[in-house]
Amino acid sequence: VTGGVREIREAAVSHLALAGSRAPVFTVLDVIVRESGTVEVVAHNLAGDSKTEVFRAQATLAQLARRLVEWHGRCRTVFIDFPDHGAPTPWDCRKTIAEWTGIARPLEAQD
Repeated sequence: VTGGVREIREAAVSHLALAGSRAPVFTVLDVIVRESGTVEVVAHNLAGDSKTEVFRAQATLAQLARRLVEWHGRCRTVFIDFPDHGAPTPWDCRKTIAEWTGIARPLEAQD
């Protein structure tokens, strides 16, 4: 499988919604990278409920989308809004959560 075909397949199964499609929206207001190497994400749905998910440091946007789909329980794709960073598309699925949000160092190490 060539690189382009692989990228298309990964985007198609990423659980990230395409612009113009119907899918629930989750807003991520908090992303924290811990010294332990984990990434904590606090996501909010439109009903105002929130959920904290913990990932390994290299977790991707596709992995976050999959967890949000599982939380919602009635959808196959989701929109994820990062207010200061925009909303990823399926083509962003391989980017890490930390890369997307620009967090490069652990919270404990920040002053």
